[in-house]
Formats: sequence, structure tokens, C-alpha cells
Amino acid sequence: MIEDYKKALRQGERDSKTDVAAGRYPHPPVLDELVPNNRSLGQKSLGIMQIPLAMVVGTRTAGRQDAFSRTFMPMLGVRTEFATKWSHLYDAQMGEGFRDPVKVYEYLHRFYVEEGNKRTSVLKYLESPSIEADVIRILPEDRLTPERASGDAPGEKDAAPADEGEDVAPGVDLYREFLEFWNAVPTYEIEFTKPGSYRRLASHLGRDLDSPWPEEAVRQLRSTYHFFRSVYLKAGGAHLDITPADAMLTYMDVYGSSRMLETPSPLLRTRLARIWAEFASCGPSSAPVLVGEPVKESGGAMSFLSGGGGYTGQRPLVAAFAYAGSLEDDFWARAHDRGRQELERHYGGIVRTLSYAGCKDEATFAAAVSDAASQGAEVFFSCSPELMDVTVRAAAEFPHTSFLNCSVNLSHGLVRSYYGRMYEAKFIAGALAASLADNHVIAYRVSLPPCGAVAEANAFAEGAAMVDPKAKVVLEWTDHGVSGIEELAEKGITMISGADVTAPFDDPLAHGLFKVVDGKVRNIAVPTWNWGRYYQIIVDSLLKGELPGILTQDGDGLPSGPRAVTYWYGMSSGVIDLMLSPELPYGSRKLASVLRRAVSSGAVAPFDGELVDRGGVVRSGEADRLTSNQIVGMDWLVQNIEGDFPQDLRPARVAAAGLGADADV
Repeated sequence: MIEDYKKALRQGERDSKTDVAAGRYPHPPVLDELVPNNRSLGQKSLGIMQIPLAMVVGTRTAGRQDAFSRTFMPMLGVRTEFATKWSHLYDAQMGEGFRDPVKVYEYLHRFYVEEGNKRTSVLKYLESPSIEADVIRILPEDRLTPERASGDAPGEKDAAPADEGEDVAPGVDLYREFLEFWNAVPTYEIEFTKPGSYRRLASHLGRDLDSPWPEEAVRQLRSTYHFFRSVYLKAGGAHLDITPADAMLTYMDVYGSSRMLETPSPLLRTRLARIWAEFASCGPSSAPVLVGEPVKESGGAMSFLSGGGGYTGQRPLVAAFAYAGSLEDDFWARAHDRGRQELERHYGGIVRTLSYAGCKDEATFAAAVSDAASQGAEVFFSCSPELMDVTVRAAAEFPHTSFLNCSVNLSHGLVRSYYGRMYEAKFIAGALAASLADNHVIAYRVSLPPCGAVAEANAFAEGAAMVDPKAKVVLEWTDHGVSGIEELAEKGITMISGADVTAPFDDPLAHGLFKVVDGKVRNIAVPTWNWGRYYQIIVDSLLKGELPGILTQDGDGLPSGPRAVTYWYGMSSGVIDLMLSPELPYGSRKLASVLRRAVSSGAVAPFDGELVDRGGVVRSGEADRLTSNQIVGMDWLVQNIEGDFPQDLRPARVAAAGLGADADV
């Protein structure tokens, strides 16, 4: 009907004006222009199948490009032959339906029409979810490609949601993961935006991607996805910059994947509302925020007594602490528990604390959270990165409790995290090591798991190079303390940076920075955590009625929109320090003191100036200073480090271990 063509034309004109105003190209992208060599790339015919119409974003050639808006609505006048043919096709679809498939080329998870542009336009006007197509896949070259076919920047506020047909194309690496998924589950509709998601999905369902799934398993997954997608979009998911598949995987992380199809829609909507902050904070335009300094507030040291919380000795703030290990065997748990005790003493009855050790397994952790909630806990600290996943699940179940996890950049909207800029102390320790080493060689031993380890190793090496340009740092990864000192000494390496604990200098395990002299350990310095001070900063804000204010280390306020937040305080806040041996020579103590003051004031930063990695790539210019997110996201080593990442912890997995970041803030 010509009336429907008029409606479609008006829609196309509106879409075109919106695109022009937003600086976007108002017509469908052309594959021959986006990838000029696409005809010489490898191709594979996939046959005839139903494909998601939202993923049909462009044309193969430029022949009919100007006849359509970017959304495939018609743009030619009502009296044209084009309008007449479009109207006939509309009538045919409303009658018997289209008989012949359109012909499309798939490139990087998006489709470009070669035959059937008007049929595609009609079905998009009718808001059909899919279209029958004869699909030919174009295999990309092994190199990164632009993230978007249209050239739009990710996270543009006027961009269409991903589920509504936004012409977003994943990079080649992510597309390779999709092809691995396709070989097991041949479906296009499930699309993720973060590496590793396809295998995570398979793991949730008790499967892998090494072989094709049974047809029943594929049908079950598709049904589950369609059910979740329907509820999620009705709840407002189309306004977020993640795909429904991203949201479904996040839901599975919190609530599991079993019996989702049997979950009543009202209950699913309730659960979605509880974890909406998780969805909102994990999109590409919602980069996590690293808070480098506590926000200074007016008032005296005891101003919290008249703050918004109204806490007293009769009605104290209850804070709970959970440790993965036992207090008897785990130094990390003991250090945090000492901080808890200092916190309680500091506030003299206004704060009451609860502690739960040995919470590594989920059942024990869940029992701890339930007990803490029954005792009125308003804040719950889980004191190890390995507890983050169970902490997120607990935060969804207890929305009125503030949950914080001790980790760096394991980004979640429901849980704030906290960690220290230990790399600052390592920078000073590196300078000390180079000033006292006999032969320019220093061993640096990294304990696994490596939370923050890459930045710390690089800072140590930079500190050493500042004092001794010939200094070489030999990197070793270990999960068994500091054994092997004799072997290092036999190689002529006597200056060693080992594991970090707040331990006495006569500790036989030789923690921190030490030197081996005549077979005996001589301690030099130990990087230390002041967890009592850290917890006081956080709890002081809670006593005033809220979590600590947000100011990024780079001096900016919190960006608009939901964000995952990590408190990342350092030496200037008193949560990190370097304890020096009393036997250290005066000159070395003075060097450490000067650097401590400079780092604390911001006059010197470990990652100021030119930084060159082991491959000779310049990572930062002479006048530059790395941002906090760039530091946390390090997956490379500076040039004076000898050694590499362990085979089971390559850079991509380093980021997955909590060291990566999505954007600079």
C-alpha cells in the first residue's frame, strides 16, 4: 500500500535528519567501501537461514545506498518507480509473504545486502525480528579493524542501542571467539562485547566450545535467550549500551543459569531491578572510576558525631569483615584483621565490627553474610579479590547493605572495591635496590595471584633505572614464597625483592627488599599496608551517612552515568608506606625519605616521562604521565625487566585477573 510507503518515507526522513544532526552518515554503510579488499578475502557459503534483521546494517555495493536511510527506511519520492515496487513488495509480504531469500554477505557479525534491499526495508518497517537470507561469510584478515562500520565512536549518547540494529562491528579478536562459538552453536543472535564471554556462557551451561552442541541444547539456549531478552528489553534494557546477551551473562554470574525458563517473568523482572547497576556499569561507555584520594571535607576530626548517620555507643555502626583464609595461616587475612581491630579501637564504641575467617567457599561466605545481616551490619568488607563473585551475589540479595571488596578494577556496579597504590612504595624500593646492588642486577619475585603485580614490577624497575641506568631487574613468578635464594646467589644475584608483608625484620622468610651477604639475609625495606587507616577513611564517611566521595586520581569529578568505583589510595593518604631497616645507611635513608615526600606530594610519579616496553615500543612520551587507568591496565613490562609473563598468565589473562581497565578517566 502506498500509504505505508508514505509512513516509511516519513520515518526515513526523520531518521536521516537525526543522523545528520548527530554527525552520522545518513545512509547504510557500503561493504565495498568499508573493506575495499573484501572480494579478495576468504569466503564461506553458510546456506539459507534466518538471521537477525537488526544485524542487517548495510549494502554490498553503493548502487542503491542513497535510496535508504541508515535504518533502511525508503528515501525516494512517492511518485517514483522505487516507491511503486516497494509498495508491491509490502502487499506481497502482507499476503503470502516473501518466497525468496535475500542475499547477504556477513562480515564481522554484521550483514550487508547484495540482493533484496527493498525486501529488507519492508521487513524493517514491519519490525520483523528476522529475515530469511542466503549468507556468505567473509573471513577477515588477522588484524584489528575499526570497532564500528560507520565510524561512530563507542558510547555516543545518541547512538541506537545495540539491540536495535546499531552498526557496531566487533574487533577481529572478539570475532574469532564468536566463530569458535558458531562452530558449537550456529546462531547469530547471541552477541557479546567482551572477550571470554562465549566460553563463560558455555561454562555456565556445563559445556565447552570444542565440539558442536546437541540440537536440544542449542534449542534450549535459544529459548532461554529469547525469554531473557524479552523481559530485559521490556524492563528498559534497550537504553543501555550492552547487548541482551551481555546482560544475560551478567544475570547468570549472579543468579546462575539453571531453570531460567521456569522463572516467572515477575520474579525475573525483580531480579533484574536488583542488579540493574551491574548492567549499567559494564557497558563500553561506563568505564570504571579509580578514586585516587579521599575527598577532603570540612569539619573537625570528630565531625562524624553530628553527621547524617546518627550513630552512638548505644546504636553503633556495625561493619563486617570476611577473609578467604584463616587467621592462623593467612598473613593477608591477619593484616586485614589487625586493621579491623584498629578501626574498632579508633572509634571507641561508635563502630562495632564482626569478623568471619575461612570464607573461601560460597556456602561459608553466604552464612557469614546472613549472620552479619541478622546483627544489623550496614557495611560488609570482603577482604580478598577471590571473594568478589560471591560478594556480588550477596549484594544482590541484601540491597540495603554496602558491600566492598579488596581488589583493583574487578568492575561491578553493586560492589565498590578498594586497593592501594602499592606501586608507589615499590618505586622507592627499586631506587634503594639499585643504590645498594653490587652488579646492576636485582631479582624481583612476584607472588601469585598477581593483583596489581604488573604495575608494581614496572614501578620497581623504573625506580631502579632512575638511580642506575644500567640496572636490570630479573622477574620471577612464584606461588611458594621466597625459596631459591641460594640459586639466585649462585648466579651472582644478591639483591632480591621478595613477598610483601608487614613483618619484623628478623623474619626468617626474608620478606620485602633484602640483600644476601655471606649467605645471610640483611633486610633493607618492606612495603607496608596500613589497613586500619584505610578502613577509617571509608567508615568515617559511612558515619556521616554515605560512602566516601568520588574524585578521580586525575582530579576530575565522577563522569555522568553509573560507574563501577574502586578506591585506590596511596602514600599520600597514609594507607601505603615503606618501612626501612634501622641498619640502612644514612644516605639510603635520605634517598628513601626524599622520594617518599616527592611521591606523596605528587611532585614525582613512578610513571612520569618516557616509558619503553621490552619490545622497544614507546608507551608514554617524555612529557606524559600515565593515568590511573593506564597504570592499572598495564599488560606490558618496561625495557629493563628481564623475564616475561608465565605461560598460564599471558597479558589477556592478566587483565582478566583484575589488572585491566576499559578506559582512562
